[in-house]
Amino acid sequence: MDYQELAAKQRGFLLSSQLSDREFSDAIRTGFICSPPGMQWHFHHGRSNEIPCASTKYMQYAYCTKLVGGHIADSIYLDWLVAFPTIPPEHRHPTPYVCGTKALKARGFDTGRCAMADIIMTPPELLPYIDETSLCDYTINEHITPDDWELVDNIPVENPLPAMRKFHEDGDDRIDAIDMAYQAYHRGYSWEDIAWTIEPAKDLWVDDDTGTQPTNGKELLDIFFAERSPDAPRPPYDDDDW
Repeated sequence: MDYQELAAKQRGFLLSSQLSDREFSDAIRTGFICSPPGMQWHFHHGRSNEIPCASTKYMQYAYCTKLVGGHIADSIYLDWLVAFPTIPPEHRHPTPYVCGTKALKARGFDTGRCAMADIIMTPPELLPYIDETSLCDYTINEHITPDDWELVDNIPVENPLPAMRKFHEDGDDRIDAIDMAYQAYHRGYSWEDIAWTIEPAKDLWVDDDTGTQPTNGKELLDIFFAERSPDAPRPPYDDDDW
């Protein structure tokens, strides 16, 4: 497989370790390696002088090609790709996968203002190959199985319900929390499953009528229902909260 075919399999990106110097020179000469529209990238490993562009944290290990389409999935895939910069995707066993907010974004969920750290579920076998400078949270799991994740736009992402639960573990915004629960409802998830996903947030909420905290996800759902109907439009953010 040549490097153009490889890039096509990898949403338009190539790890630096996947290209020989000759292939890199050829890709530069033909314009195959480039800066994506509206963005500037910087390439290291002794090759940076050949591409005039600004620095970003990602492109120390990977190259962008003209196949990159600018979709949000490209950014999420790039996070996953450079998390283990010297190991090509086909050699990552068991498969590490994207968790939490990024997994939800890959599926088209609106995650609002949640600032959760990027989480990569990582098998111990790949620990020696992580990017030590990365801001990703490498969460170790010794028992990763193919049932834990799904491919979405060629990105291994966490299953939706566990990803939602992580979202609620980290979030503290009422609008975002209610909106995530109702998005799940409109995608066909049961209220029982949704109650399980929101349970980690129960200690952050108080029933405005009784002044008591919910003790489980079902009681928290009741607070959500009292605040907004599942079919009501999402209210705007309060600018004072930004």
